[in-house]
Amino acid sequence: MRRSSLYGETVIGKRWRFRDVRIWLAAAIIALALLALWAVRTYQITPLLFPPPTATSSANLSEAPTDWPSGRRDIGGAAFTEDSNPSPPFVTRWEVDLPGVALGAPAIVGDLIFVSTDGGEIVALEANSGDTRWKRHIGSPSDSAPAVAGDLVYIGTRDHRMIALDRHTGELRWENNLGNIVLGSPIVSNGTLYIGSTNGMLEALDAGTGEPRWSADANGWVVAHPATDGTVVAATSLGERFITVDPETGRRLLVFYSGTPVAGGPVIADGRAFFVTNRGAVWAVDPSAVSRPFSRFAYVTKINLFAWRLRSDPPRQTGTLWVGSARGRVKYSPAYAKGSLLVVNETGKVTAFAHYDGSILWEMQLDGEVIADPVVAGDTLVLTTADGALHGLNIDTGSKEWTHHIGDYPASAAPSVSGHTIFLPTTDGTLTALEGR
Repeated sequence: MRRSSLYGETVIGKRWRFRDVRIWLAAAIIALALLALWAVRTYQITPLLFPPPTATSSANLSEAPTDWPSGRRDIGGAAFTEDSNPSPPFVTRWEVDLPGVALGAPAIVGDLIFVSTDGGEIVALEANSGDTRWKRHIGSPSDSAPAVAGDLVYIGTRDHRMIALDRHTGELRWENNLGNIVLGSPIVSNGTLYIGSTNGMLEALDAGTGEPRWSADANGWVVAHPATDGTVVAATSLGERFITVDPETGRRLLVFYSGTPVAGGPVIADGRAFFVTNRGAVWAVDPSAVSRPFSRFAYVTKINLFAWRLRSDPPRQTGTLWVGSARGRVKYSPAYAKGSLLVVNETGKVTAFAHYDGSILWEMQLDGEVIADPVVAGDTLVLTTADGALHGLNIDTGSKEWTHHIGDYPASAAPSVSGHTIFLPTTDGTLTALEGR
């Protein structure tokens, strides 16, 4: 009986061990399936079953020397015009009262200026005189700087829409509800409009029809402009992410963890992508880099090992080229011109970083707080401060070339520059054309 009992216990024990193996095997299969699903959703590593539609037009932002066709002027987000270099003495060519306050930089194409306002109005003005060519009520305030490509003007609204108006008449051509507030300025490249919103997505729309092409998860609110060099589209989010996306398919290529929310939008220029966090970290990233599954897990693990002094060197994320510091908190996008990344912090300190290694070329401390994105015209960095002044700094040396007081009201958005004229919106609802020599 004992032998039988022992035999029975042995058989039962083997059965239970075999059952345990099956349970663990099933758990492992489920875990691997969930991991594969996560990898597919996060990195889009499988072929697209339903390829996005081809763009119906080939529209691009204007590249005429005297145009400023979007909030950051070019699709790379550099906010730089080489063929304009206004300098004092400045005279007011004209000044007009807008139907509201302009919260985005004016767009300039040809002989027209396009302005969006918090009063829900889009206005087209003649650049030479300030006379109104047309005006359209869009039914919602707009924080978005207009963008002009081909015959259309594109504007985002607080009531979740991206709309396109006829550039010559203001007639509505199309609108698309993106599901949440649109704050940034769109860009248009090869017939596709790229824009982010507070739904946490980078969206690609057909520039001619407004039909969706694809959406890419940015892991947080996208409140600034995207940027592209034609090979990737980049976006930043308040979810502490910088991402690059395939412009044709919407596949995420690089997912870069910034540590704190990103201030403003990205810049892509000279084979590098740049962005700045709200705590002043300045990053240069290889836009051609591609994240792999578990790359963030590996990075976080290495960070912890470094913090515990189990690793001697700090780890680098995939794509990192260099990192610098703006020496203070930052609110606005950087500007880029002639090999220099130009960053302004909250105290008015301006720092120029060499694009290739992040070395500091020069620093300049302004007296007042900078209150809008910096822009570059020719050899001059143009900045607006809270005391109602415009400042011009030499981009090679950082020396202050001029200061012009614009009145009692400070700028409400970044200026736009065309030829020898600076077009500046202010908080009293005025747009002023300052003509230099």
